[in-house]
Amino acid sequence: MARLRLGYTKSRTGCLRCKQRRVKCDETRPACKACVRHGIECSLSTQPPPTAAGTAGSPAATLVAANPTAAGATGSAPCPLPASSRRSRTRPVNPTLQPKIEPLVVGSEAGGPSPAGSVPTLADSPATAVTPDPFPYLTKLVTGPPEEDTANWVFDLELLHHFTTSTYSTLLLDPARPEPSRMWQTEVPKQAFVHIFLLHQILAVASYHLAHLHPESRQVYSLRASQHQNAGIRRMRHALSELSPSNCHALFASSSLLFIGSLAAASTSRDALDALTVDDLVDVLILVKGVGTVLYSCQDLIRSGPLSDLFIQRGGSDEPNPALDRVVLAVSDFLVEIAETETDARVRAIIHADAYRLVSVIRNSLVQTAGPEYRVVAAWPIQMSDDLIPLLRQRNQPALALLSYYCVVFHAAEMQGYWFMRGWAPAVIQDIARTMTGPWKRHSAWALGWITGHVVMG
Repeated sequence: MARLRLGYTKSRTGCLRCKQRRVKCDETRPACKACVRHGIECSLSTQPPPTAAGTAGSPAATLVAANPTAAGATGSAPCPLPASSRRSRTRPVNPTLQPKIEPLVVGSEAGGPSPAGSVPTLADSPATAVTPDPFPYLTKLVTGPPEEDTANWVFDLELLHHFTTSTYSTLLLDPARPEPSRMWQTEVPKQAFVHIFLLHQILAVASYHLAHLHPESRQVYSLRASQHQNAGIRRMRHALSELSPSNCHALFASSSLLFIGSLAAASTSRDALDALTVDDLVDVLILVKGVGTVLYSCQDLIRSGPLSDLFIQRGGSDEPNPALDRVVLAVSDFLVEIAETETDARVRAIIHADAYRLVSVIRNSLVQTAGPEYRVVAAWPIQMSDDLIPLLRQRNQPALALLSYYCVVFHAAEMQGYWFMRGWAPAVIQDIARTMTGPWKRHSAWALGWITGHVVMG
């Protein structure tokens, strides 16, 4: 004779998950304790509660859910279940542990279509609550809460893939020096997985590069690039305040990418390019100068660390460099003119010192690397004196004349193929030309003529 199981009440309206596992369901709604404990969606959340008209999922129950007035003309509430049917009642689950359940919108007529934009009714759904799970072996592998939206991290994986397969090769265009490109492709991403501010800058530059390559999707890529750049700057501020041998390498790479990203933000937007001014370029110069000053104290560590290949010098080219050679001659003449004509001794000293620094950077770059243009663009702001910045802000004529020659170098670097520099030099030199007056105007006119391809003076 079979043994009686005392105190056992067979559950006929339990959730689908408990039925598949052959365990008793406590039938707590909107989700039973077992489903809440395992972090999965409970089928009770989509089943109407059992009523006197029939059990959940029956035609009568579905009819009542679809048309509440079918229970009676007076609209009175249905009779409560007898006490015997409530024997298996359990305590309610903590509401803070309940999954978020969307309300069920019922059609206006029994069996009729749901209103436009509403959630389908149980009767309209092709898969009702009693449909068995066709992949139960997959359900058993789900141990956590539902996945968040994957759109952002999939997008970011696309950006990281693009950086390591394409963007890295555009950051230093020197075929004689393949080592720096390999550093950007492999070692810099390794550093980024430890220092998140660098990872943000990598993703920002990659997104700007895609905006440059795909103008039809420029708005989407530029928006994501600015989001990563902003996040990188916030984290970079904190890291710079705690500069150390462990993070100086990542900060150097991040500052280099931030310089590229700040230029690319305008070069990938036609509207931004049309509005570029001297102040915009000065903002970039301040950025490079500020970060370079902080990292100057760690330059020996950086040069001998994991990114040391970025500093390998193969020697300059024997071929003449028309743009840089001509700038050296023009700035040398400019130095003589400053000494003879500038009456303000302080201004004369500032302009003379920074003009001499520009000539020195050009000469050193011509000797040390076959692609000196980009090196001059990045190196001169770091060596620039702090006193030159306010003179440029004030539109001082000799200071703007010196900046005109820097724009020629900038344009020469763009002509080498640096996509993130596109359009900066023509826009800024035109803004300078509109400001210049008197004898200083001929300096901006020469630079404008060189950049536009029409040299107007010897």
